[in-house]
Amino acid sequence: MTRRQIMRCFAIMRSIRIKFFVLTFSLLTIYLFLFYFFIEKWINRKNDSVGQSSVGLSLKHVVVHLDLKGSPPKLKYLESLLPVFKYYGVNGLLMEYEDMFPYEGDLVNISSRNCYDKNELKNFLNKSVNMGIEIIPLIQTFGHMEHALKLQEFRQLRESQKFPDSMCPSKAGSLQLVKEMLTQVINFHASIVPLNHIHIGCDEVYHINKCDKCRHRNLTNIKLFYKHLQTLETTIHELSPRTTVLIWDDMLRGKKGLQLSSMDNADVEPVYWDYKPRLTVSHTDLLNYHRKFKNIWIATAYKGADGRVATTPNFKNRFNNHIAWLNFILGYKFGGESKVYDFKGIILTGWSRYSHMDPLCELLPAAIPSLVINLILIQKMKKGVVINEAETLDSDDFFSKYIQAEFNMRFKCRNMIYVDDFNSAVCNYENSEIYNELKNYNFFYKNIKDKFINDNAILASINYYSQIGNINMNTAQIHLSWCKDNLKKLSNFEEKFRYLMSVYYEKDVVDEYVMSKTYDTTKKIWNVWTTLKQHLKTVKWDRRPIQNNITMILNYV
Repeated sequence: MTRRQIMRCFAIMRSIRIKFFVLTFSLLTIYLFLFYFFIEKWINRKNDSVGQSSVGLSLKHVVVHLDLKGSPPKLKYLESLLPVFKYYGVNGLLMEYEDMFPYEGDLVNISSRNCYDKNELKNFLNKSVNMGIEIIPLIQTFGHMEHALKLQEFRQLRESQKFPDSMCPSKAGSLQLVKEMLTQVINFHASIVPLNHIHIGCDEVYHINKCDKCRHRNLTNIKLFYKHLQTLETTIHELSPRTTVLIWDDMLRGKKGLQLSSMDNADVEPVYWDYKPRLTVSHTDLLNYHRKFKNIWIATAYKGADGRVATTPNFKNRFNNHIAWLNFILGYKFGGESKVYDFKGIILTGWSRYSHMDPLCELLPAAIPSLVINLILIQKMKKGVVINEAETLDSDDFFSKYIQAEFNMRFKCRNMIYVDDFNSAVCNYENSEIYNELKNYNFFYKNIKDKFINDNAILASINYYSQIGNINMNTAQIHLSWCKDNLKKLSNFEEKFRYLMSVYYEKDVVDEYVMSKTYDTTKKIWNVWTTLKQHLKTVKWDRRPIQNNITMILNYV
């Protein structure tokens, strides 16, 4: 063979080797993807039905989250709930103060003008502790810091000047702010009982590593996040050495083990939250947390996860969320381990707002049935439920078989309650009136909304036709009566609901909530009413086509 032929053979062989390598690598990648995909699918099938086991769950901490931001329930009302919490196995309260904590000194403006009184708050916390209920304060220290960063005096600490939710972790003033917040909160609680746990939030930091000061540090987002976390840990342990630090986990999700390697010494415990009826929990993330942190918590939602302006929790969604989580962790084992992993605790979250700037969603009194049904569920699962091997129970069956009787007795229901629809009208319990009134409001609001989009009603186009002076006088009179009746109904709802809410909330919260439910609707009906009133004064009309039609409307707009 000539040298040229030999070189050509080598080139062909090299090309074959490269193609073989690429093909092998591609097949291996596809194999690994399918392997992990089907492993996730196989384990996630546990979400579809209740686990077939008599072994109880090991959840040391059952914690109810009280989201107080901008809508603090009266402490007397919260105090009345303590025996209920205790009876249903709650041993911790996660108190998310935000602007409701009575800060002092340089931080006084962070507190709302209607924040809790220190002595009254201390009295409530004492009663909780005396009943064996641990208090876990939650103080946001990175994201969701609108209550501080919205103020002129702390505006310069924002990561992005346009958005007051995320704090810049690279400015000395930021560290001074969170250190003083933590100092005041920890010292206040330590004067009652030593803090076992504190939650520092750190979720949904939407703006991170954006400002010049952060970018000049040449750190990845996760390293910048961890550096800030380290600073917070150090501050807390200097103030309270035996306090365990909790964080929400979402900023760590999707990070590979190598990316989390900088967190090897992190002395925190992540709380993995998922509020959906059907979980999307990543086993890979859980495995990474297991390797990096001493303990893992989980978080569900008994309210505040069914829409920014929801009036009552979606009963079935909230139940399915809890049963999915409990079934998920029942007998949970990490790959390569024979021992069942014990998640340290469960936090039942009850959001009052999606963020500081968002409207109020479900009120706490209206969410008590949702909370109690899920506390009963946790109690049942902790004790252990014996299910036949041939029996697979969905959430409806499980509720009917194991929870329905106790729930009906607790809420004094005359008829059976089903998880598909909580009909409070057949029950006689404290708070039932506020729940019933909100259900009535939902029905009333839907009717009004439908009226405005109903083709027969023509209300959707009333402004246009009033401008060109072309409205049927007979229907105008009918619509005028409808407007008058519904304005009266809205006024009656406002009056009644203010009275009902005043038992649980101070006037400022009552005013905001009631107006948030009625203002836009009242304004819309009032505008139609005034338009129709004006139109009924018309006694003559022009010939068609209407002159200057477009010009008239443009001037109106």
